[in-house]
Amino acid sequence: MEYGICLLMSIPMRATNSHQSEMVSQLLFGETYSVLESTSEWLRIVTTDCNYEGWISTKQHSELNEEEFASYWNQPHYKVPYLYLLIKEIAGRFFFPVCLGSQFPMPQDGVFTMAGLQYGVELMPEETLPPVEGLTETQNRLRTIASQYLHASYLWGGRTPAGIDCSGFVQNVYSCFDIQLPRDASQQVTYGQTVDFIQEAQVGDVAFFGDEEGRIVHTGIVCGPQQIIHASGYVHIDTLDETGIFHHGLRRYTHQLRTIKRILE
Repeated sequence: MEYGICLLMSIPMRATNSHQSEMVSQLLFGETYSVLESTSEWLRIVTTDCNYEGWISTKQHSELNEEEFASYWNQPHYKVPYLYLLIKEIAGRFFFPVCLGSQFPMPQDGVFTMAGLQYGVELMPEETLPPVEGLTETQNRLRTIASQYLHASYLWGGRTPAGIDCSGFVQNVYSCFDIQLPRDASQQVTYGQTVDFIQEAQVGDVAFFGDEEGRIVHTGIVCGPQQIIHASGYVHIDTLDETGIFHHGLRRYTHQLRTIKRILE
């Protein structure tokens, strides 16, 4: 089996082996994958964390052998909890940004190694929003992480602050708590415990919304009483009730509520 790792801020994953094909997701710095199929210019891969398949360009592939792959996952990792973090490639002596949700081995004296390359990083203390009375420390941290995406543009298949879709937003936020959800909303809905009544919804619960055929087509995170933060047009906060999402700018309901799941313990 051939393995690889993302050494760029992000790598687009496409539906087919063409740059004109739709982007179905993105790899973030430090994420790994297995190679299922290859051509001279493209690789069909499956991600290690959530078993999501797509095509990436061979020009963006960084190979790991089986021993390197195993070693990488047998050490503690750091998950980036803020929008952007500057990393220095020591050999090349240049800096580049990685974004929220990226990961790398826990640095030792500010240095870590991936795929035979050494990187330098200065970890910043996490900033938090003013705590809300009645919320747990985890819930307050989740509000802080999720709110950093506010005003990020919606992008189908996106997983970065430069563009993100609804399920990528939910997946990235929860990955910072070492909870690995599937990539798509229709898969994420199978996780967690059902919240029977919307009045029982808590900060950190995940709401799912359906179309007229009953398919799950949208998701977002409960961030306060009758409030949901989600990526629709851009990441913003709307009103959530038993009907669904009410968009104040449009003055109408935009998404029909299907279920709410509790994923945070």
